[in-house]
Amino acid sequence: MRTPHGALLLLFIVACLRGAYSGGGWSRFTSIISFGDSYADTGNLIMWADPVLPGLLLKNLPYGETFFGHPTGRATDGRLVLDFIAEALGLPSMPPYLARGSNFSAGVNFAVVGAPALNLTYLQGLNLTVNPPINSSLHDQLVWFQKLKPSLCNGQGTDCFGSSLFVMGEFGGNDYISFLLSNRTVEQARPYVPQIVDSMSRGLERLVQHGAKYIVVADIFPIGCLPAALTKLASPNKVEYDRHGCLKSVNRLGRYHNSLLRQQIKMLRYKYPHTKIIAAEYYKPFLAFLDMPGDFGLNSSTTLLTCCGAGGPPYNYDFNAGCGLPDVKACADTSQALQWDGFHLTESAYRAIADGWLHGPYADPPILHIAR
Repeated sequence: MRTPHGALLLLFIVACLRGAYSGGGWSRFTSIISFGDSYADTGNLIMWADPVLPGLLLKNLPYGETFFGHPTGRATDGRLVLDFIAEALGLPSMPPYLARGSNFSAGVNFAVVGAPALNLTYLQGLNLTVNPPINSSLHDQLVWFQKLKPSLCNGQGTDCFGSSLFVMGEFGGNDYISFLLSNRTVEQARPYVPQIVDSMSRGLERLVQHGAKYIVVADIFPIGCLPAALTKLASPNKVEYDRHGCLKSVNRLGRYHNSLLRQQIKMLRYKYPHTKIIAAEYYKPFLAFLDMPGDFGLNSSTTLLTCCGAGGPPYNYDFNAGCGLPDVKACADTSQALQWDGFHLTESAYRAIADGWLHGPYADPPILHIAR
């Protein structure tokens, strides 16, 4: 029996769409330009000139072991959210900005491990310990972008970035961690949230003014669920913890940040109606991992344990025995682990987050909805 022409046409369209969203087909995006911290850095920190940053543990296995087989500067066992997004759009992973001589025609990554939203000198002026103590803030990354812009555009004119996907964030997590690791309280950090979010808003406006048409803006993780924070701020008072075992007060700080960020995104969408601003979430998928670990292939008994760490339960985290040291080993099955090294997640978790950004429900609108 012959297939009707309409049905053949439908099958052809579906096949084309599948190809476009499986990593090898067409999308409107020809490059990705990224700003952020360790959740996005693909190698900038490890390329920072010594002796400023000697002995970085990121340079050692088991970082990178799951996918690359060697350390790449990514603060995880394999790939990041950005890597999966690039793959879905049919683009190569973004080379780090500090990889001199790289081809940036399909994208560039300015993100740096430890990068804060606020400037280093400002944070140090508050007597906060910033690690690493380098000029890698959002402002610094935007300065790098501005310097590189002429070569990125290469005479293309005002519509240079019309087919570029910009990704900003997350930002803010390192600012709050600097407060908490400097023995400041959540209450002492809270007044700085509007300032941190405002710095992101101003950064977004700068990108729009430089011609960005499509920008993904990420919120922050529930820091109160990270093993490093749980270890540093451990309390004998059970009322301080939520049903997941996370610190309530620290997560309230994160929700406050994310709420203000959503408000700013709403205002910027109204102010710049011709720019598509995508609100992407790290916070909600993280909670989904804790609520339903089995749905994501994660081990429900280890969601708050560091995979690559030391010290044993309850968090397997020791500030003096970080991942990358010779005697610190990764867990047997990283694919079932949520937490990688006390501050970051595993490739498995990042893959699930990327899926939520690409298809929904963790991005508004989902990236693939505007990639056509």
